[in-house]
Amino acid sequence: MSSDMVGKVPFWLVKFAINSVFRRKMIEYNKVVLPEDDSKWTKMNTITSSKIRKYDFHAVLENGEFLIKSVDNGIINVRISKNLSDLPNTDAVVLESKSPHPLIVNKEEEKIIIAQESGPNLFIVSKINKEKGTISFEDGFGFQIFEEEFPSYHEEDWYKVEKLPEVKCENYYGFGEKGGPLDKRGETISFWNTDSFSYDVDDQKLYQTQPIQIVIRSNGFCYAIVYDNPNRSQIKISDTDGCSTEYFVNGGGINYYLIVGPSVYKVLSKLADLLGKAPFPPISALGHHQSRWSYYPESEVRQLASEFRTRNIPCDYIHLDIDYMNDYRVFTWNKEHFPNPKKMAENLLEQGFRLMAMTDPGVKVDPKYKIYKEGIKGGHFCLNPDGSIYTGPVWPGDCHFPDFTQIKTREWFGSHFTALTNVGISGFWIDMNEPSVFNEKGTMDDDIIHPGEGKPRLHKEVHNEYGHLMAKATYEGLEKLLPNKRIYINSRAASLGTHRYAGTWTGDNIANWDHLQISIPMLLNMAASGQLMIGPDIGGFAGKPGAELLTRWYQAGILYPYFRNHTINKKCSQEPWAFGKKTEKIIRKTIQLRYSLMVYIYGSIRQTCLTGVPAFRALWIDYPKDPMSHIAEWSESEYLFGDNLLVAPILKKGRRKREVYLPQGKWYSFCGKHVFEGGKIHEIDVPIEMTPIFVKEGSIIPFINESIQHTGEILDSKISLRVYPSDSKAEGEIYLDDGDSLEFVKGDFEIVKIEGEKKERDTWYFNITREGRKKKFVEIGEITIFGEEKENYLVFEK
Repeated sequence: MSSDMVGKVPFWLVKFAINSVFRRKMIEYNKVVLPEDDSKWTKMNTITSSKIRKYDFHAVLENGEFLIKSVDNGIINVRISKNLSDLPNTDAVVLESKSPHPLIVNKEEEKIIIAQESGPNLFIVSKINKEKGTISFEDGFGFQIFEEEFPSYHEEDWYKVEKLPEVKCENYYGFGEKGGPLDKRGETISFWNTDSFSYDVDDQKLYQTQPIQIVIRSNGFCYAIVYDNPNRSQIKISDTDGCSTEYFVNGGGINYYLIVGPSVYKVLSKLADLLGKAPFPPISALGHHQSRWSYYPESEVRQLASEFRTRNIPCDYIHLDIDYMNDYRVFTWNKEHFPNPKKMAENLLEQGFRLMAMTDPGVKVDPKYKIYKEGIKGGHFCLNPDGSIYTGPVWPGDCHFPDFTQIKTREWFGSHFTALTNVGISGFWIDMNEPSVFNEKGTMDDDIIHPGEGKPRLHKEVHNEYGHLMAKATYEGLEKLLPNKRIYINSRAASLGTHRYAGTWTGDNIANWDHLQISIPMLLNMAASGQLMIGPDIGGFAGKPGAELLTRWYQAGILYPYFRNHTINKKCSQEPWAFGKKTEKIIRKTIQLRYSLMVYIYGSIRQTCLTGVPAFRALWIDYPKDPMSHIAEWSESEYLFGDNLLVAPILKKGRRKREVYLPQGKWYSFCGKHVFEGGKIHEIDVPIEMTPIFVKEGSIIPFINESIQHTGEILDSKISLRVYPSDSKAEGEIYLDDGDSLEFVKGDFEIVKIEGEKKERDTWYFNITREGRKKKFVEIGEITIFGEEKENYLVFEK
């Protein structure tokens, strides 16, 4: 499609045309294609000389260099390249231990043993076999983790390394946003961020790059490998011959971090230490989001808000897609569609609505456009090989693209969010940042130049980080513009560490049952890879879902961290009332249930921000030794949220029953009427109006009984307690703060801990303690005790 047509025809038609005309060529170009000539691989072979320092071991190989560095307790960094200086510096890793554990090196005739000292114990032991040119890793108890040969490199500037695990055919999780099964054993996974409109459910190459490999053994032993090279890469996991893992990367060399738990929780916590923890989002971000491509003009946005409140359907955010802009120019408003956006935002906020607006990276080529002129003058754009400014068509037509590798460019771009903050926009949606370009390749050419900080880099070296660096620019800019406010950003593209700046969603999915089903394993692997605010477009983006699919998708997503209904155009509108009163009633009830659980959701999200263990998580995280938690029938159709809840939704059309596997222990139906023995499969009835949620025994779940319409009403609501006993005991915790500012960092929050026990005369005694500088955020309402004939109780508050 010619660039002069872009911006002159409807969005959805442009996207359809691009998908139809360019799709095959785009897919072909964006494939990660390995070198075909195997004779061109050269082994680095073994060590010729070495140097020992306190925290690292450096060796010269026959055809390269090798470095092992102690990073922290149970974390080491391994770097191998023809020249270590060729390895790219990235923004992924933030852990800088002030006192990494020293390395103890013992040189023998045929071996070099490198041990990470950890008090009286050794945590990770690396053994180099000089004769074979191999390195093996063990934990401090002598159990082997994996063995690998020193890598090989190819004439076409590729590197490869193969890992052979000690235990055959372990379970492989993580890898970020990918289609296909939850367990990636037997899969080939490519890493090259691609605008993948209406992708296949098995597509392993989508919008994001997080090459994090989390490995679980049947005894619960866990380790992770984080590959920190943003260039094109691919991981192949065999399901035969010992389930070896091959890693290929195009340029720079091999750079990875080995994390040893040995437990799952410890691995996830150390992963968060390494890559950084996600910031605590505003509570409104956890509410219901309504979006469409696009709601405009202003009168339609106001009417949408009115419909939600009139129909008593909770909602916190309305999204403004690209049509709010002036001819798709970033940081502008279409004054015809939105003559007074500030007044609109103020009026909507009075009703409990916030606005989230989209920003793309492409800057329209227009000599009269302020942002364009500043970008030219400031040297902020990517360049062609001949030094001229790169131009590529996107929604506005011809565009230049900011070079986010430059600090000055990130500061410049971030400062222009005043166009949104000054009128009261609360959420920031960044899109098209793979980066997507409307050409046959779907993105920039490999040889486009990013000037950087005095050391230019080719686009092929920056591509996978581009969206991440845009998110960083956005976040850091908004920190300055919104002091003492929590920043809420959603980005389509991401790489290692993006969760420190933005949440993400699963891109342009499809309104069908296959995409509903794949949403759970996709999100579970994204969560295990460190992402917090994640979710798909509920109902599906491309196409129209129908009443049953939309209903079941809302129910499946009742505890998605990011809870957004989004669709491609007005003809495919799928607001909760789009399919009649019966469907509207069921969806209203589902959304209201989420809001009733919002205090529990908020507290669980906070725990993730503190520990790195995901709130939205797979069965294997809490039950790694349970073989059933690794079987796809259960692991891909159920999920845990927080420490206490399990969701087992209907994912297939027409189903009114399903089998549910509940892990060890006793589980209650959420309504409390049924008690199930864990470690077994149960068949349950799931009528169309039901959301199957199960509660672990011993839990006290905070619950808001009254119907609230947005999260701003929580602080004015009583928090009731739903008690699900375990041997006449139960416990729970409530966390609340103002939900929006950074004052919680200073202690302005309240934690309420509740311990309950049934004692004499069948009476329950509840002891309540409060912590935090701000008291009485929480007012306790009624207490409901399930599984008891009588609900006699006394409350004692210290």
